[in-house]
This record gives sequence, structure tokens and C-alpha cells, in this order.
Amino acid sequence: MNQVTLVGRLVREVQIQNVGENKVVLNNTLAVQRLFKTDSGQTDFIPIVAWGKVAKLIDLYCEKGDLIGLNGKMQSHSFINREKETVFVVEMRVEEVQFLQNKRTEETISIEDE
Repeated sequence: MNQVTLVGRLVREVQIQNVGENKVVLNNTLAVQRLFKTDSGQTDFIPIVAWGKVAKLIDLYCEKGDLIGLNGKMQSHSFINREKETVFVVEMRVEEVQFLQNKRTEETISIEDE
């Protein structure tokens, strides 16, 4: 079974990239608070990747610092970097997103008769 649920804040500004015909991807990092403090700190930084509609939703409604809930799966892959070293990557592949809290202040939108 491979099912992950995380709640945390987006670390970087949100950007989607076009990677082919009608394909978009979003790469970011989620800062997740631990319940306890360790020598390395109180926060884990989890790389996330979202594709398609989920990526577009996050891009449309989120920005750096927003608190979101994510459901998905952990996945791993490796690649050879410029120094000819093998780099292993573990990241969360996002399948669902829940918008919990915007970092920016809430704006009241009103429609007035003109």
C-alpha cells in the first residue's frame, strides 16, 4: 500500500511547466511541521510533484506560504548529474489537494450597483 496524506505550507512560488502537448507539471516543496523537535529541526521539507488538473488547481489558487492538504503516493527515481554521480530522489506525487489557509489576508469582495 502506498498512500500519503500531508498538511503543510508551500515553500516556493507556484509555477507550472508545459512538458508536451496539453501536459503540465508542478514541482514544489511542502514544509511539514513535526510534532517533536530533533537535532535537525522541527520541519520536514518534502518534494512534491503534481500533473494535469491538480497542477493547474494549485497554480490557480495557491501561492508561497499557503497551507494545503495533499493526498497522493510516494515515488522514487534516480538520474545522473553533471558530475556523473547518481542522484536518488523521493517525492510525493499529488493526486488530490485541499485548500486550507491562504497566507495572504482574506479580501472581501462586494458587488455594488453602479
